[in-house]
Amino acid sequence: MRILVTGASSFVGVHFCSLAASQGHDVLGLWRNTPMLVDGVKCITADVTSFSPAKVDVVVHLAAKVMAKDAREQNRKMMDAVLEWGFPVVYASSTMVHWPRKNAYAESRVEDEARVRASGKPWLIVRPCAPWGPAHATHKPTHVESFATLAKLVRRAPFVPVPGSADVLRQPVHVHDFNGAILALLERGVWNAAYDAGGPEAISVREIIKRIAAASNDGDRRVRILEVPEVLAKIGGRFLKNFSADTLATFATDDTADPTPLQAASGITPRRFDAAGL
Repeated sequence: MRILVTGASSFVGVHFCSLAASQGHDVLGLWRNTPMLVDGVKCITADVTSFSPAKVDVVVHLAAKVMAKDAREQNRKMMDAVLEWGFPVVYASSTMVHWPRKNAYAESRVEDEARVRASGKPWLIVRPCAPWGPAHATHKPTHVESFATLAKLVRRAPFVPVPGSADVLRQPVHVHDFNGAILALLERGVWNAAYDAGGPEAISVREIIKRIAAASNDGDRRVRILEVPEVLAKIGGRFLKNFSADTLATFATDDTADPTPLQAASGITPRRFDAAGL
């Protein structure tokens, strides 16, 4: 299968390209900056919004802006381009579409899902919940994955700031399980369906931090959690580069997913969160 991957230089993207190539697919990885080094993957350096691809069997659209202040507009422009190409699309959305209190980023995901469904082409929507996993062996993403950032803080910083409450729930999905499920759906010919991708358990941010600390070189390390009130997180987001104030202000929302429909459709059983794998 000839697969064009947007956002190929991201944490999820580079792992997807590597896995797809290892399974014998013809993989074209699209990104804007430094070419990545992954066996079997053809590097294409271009902007999604100005690229015109040759014929492919499917576009796996992983490119997204999350914390940028203009994320909504950038994501809309990228989706415009992807849909104009006219190929079947796998869209990596987000479980944030289910949040009762949505920020601008989540609203943009809702809008783009509707546009993919109405495209007239075969589509799949797979929504990851807090992807985690190891760094890729031969590529360093330009945007560091959030769990890697959290692990670095837990292992080195005197305290870990958490917007809102550290007791909110997340359901982390391993990057290999998420990517493997997408490839399995494509192999099985599953189209025009939407799935949430989460791990087998919902755990609090506090527990995630605890497990990362326990898996560190210093297993006795005590981790201090600093819960930052929403109003302060929102104010801080206005001054932090590449951070969205409303994304930080809505962090204190449970983000969980039922993994059973995707497991049944793909045959992939998600693994439990294990901080030793970061």
